[in-house]
Amino acid sequence: MLIRIYRNLKRNITEDGLIISSSGFLVNNMVGKIDFSRPLRILEIGSGRGAFTRELISRMSPDSQLDICEIKTEYNPWIEQLIKATPGKLVNLHNCCVTHLLVEAERYDVILSSLPLKNFEDPDSQHAFLYQVIHAMRHGLKEGGIYLQYQYFKSNKSDIEQVFGKKMDDVSFVPLNILPAFVYSMSK
Repeated sequence: MLIRIYRNLKRNITEDGLIISSSGFLVNNMVGKIDFSRPLRILEIGSGRGAFTRELISRMSPDSQLDICEIKTEYNPWIEQLIKATPGKLVNLHNCCVTHLLVEAERYDVILSSLPLKNFEDPDSQHAFLYQVIHAMRHGLKEGGIYLQYQYFKSNKSDIEQVFGKKMDDVSFVPLNILPAFVYSMSK
């Protein structure tokens, strides 16, 4: 029994970068950085069971659009339930790698990412996939748009700054989350 719990916990951390869903404190910290007073094109990356999705849908205007990119189809039932519960909102689920979705330049006003960037580091390839993902996010973000990312450790901040060519706009700390998290905010 303990071995199965350990294996599931290890898989969650390794594959998803989390132990349990994000807390309301983390969700409100990140989503609170978005100006919903106008129509937005939003991309959520790594939705999981929809902790951020639920809040994005509830706050976005009827003229806004939310694209959800979640590579793991096992989370589809949760996301599909949220989509069905809000028929007046324009929400689309994409089960693909985010690099395949972000081919069009300057498509999104907001990119909110729950990707465990630390898991994409690979010294043998000089972090090629990590940089491919960050470059794709910068490419898909409109001029003046905002990229929001959380991490459990103050990792990959310099990688994001290098790709965006500037210092991070803001780094906040959310202690009331399991694990406590750093929220990065970067405008283009």
